[in-house]
Amino acid sequence: MRVSLAGVERRGRALDLRDADVESGAVVDAIRDPEDECVRCQPPRRVHERVGVLHRRVSVSLRAAVAAAARSRGAGTRHDDDLRACRTALADLDAPDVDLEGARERVSTTAADVERLRERVARASGRVEARREDGDAESAEAALGEATRELAAAETEHHAARESLERARRRAREARDARERRLEVEDRLANLRRDARGALAERWSARFERAVDALPFRGDPAPPSEFDGPAWTAGCAAARLAAPGAPLVVADDLFANATRASAALGAPVVLVEV
Repeated sequence: MRVSLAGVERRGRALDLRDADVESGAVVDAIRDPEDECVRCQPPRRVHERVGVLHRRVSVSLRAAVAAAARSRGAGTRHDDDLRACRTALADLDAPDVDLEGARERVSTTAADVERLRERVARASGRVEARREDGDAESAEAALGEATRELAAAETEHHAARESLERARRRAREARDARERRLEVEDRLANLRRDARGALAERWSARFERAVDALPFRGDPAPPSEFDGPAWTAGCAAARLAAPGAPLVVADDLFANATRASAALGAPVVLVEV
């Protein structure tokens, strides 16, 4: 890797940045940002989100970390086909927002227009009858014709608004069904992920125990489900199992030497001050 931060430029597999005026978070951000030129390295794999930053206050979801480490090494489970199917189903499920309120307002507005124009037609018709008795109905008939045409147009618009509302209601029902289906698939996906993590953590439990034993820390090796040592020991052991791709950002409260940290964790390391 090559690091160029805070006026410091270094290359290598194990870099000590404790003398650089840079926060550990800035180092992590630069490593994980593919557009950032400050740290040139291999791209991080997903396991980096679990074990990419290590210090004595780290919090680790151990089963998830061990499972992610196993995934980074190409391990799979019998649940993987179902996981892919669920992800595909979620991608295909679309539940668009439907403006039912707007459709209802249009129906209400056009209905009011129709009612108003019907009253206008009735009044115009009455004036025509009255004018005919006087023999001067031409202007009244013209007004009636105009009102009748406006009423016909309003009735057409009202009919279209009602049809639009019905379509909106149908889409709303379909969207509701899609949301319910999405929740079902999301629940299934979460269960499958949990089962897959459990299967991988169990299958890699012996490797995890060996990784704990190989670390230069005190700790009693145990399977992930039984491990009761410090979280930072668990995180370091999971990191040792993993193929993180990008360098690990390690605090000097765990290791005092970048080379030793890299050797213990089996990965490129950037040592930072806490």
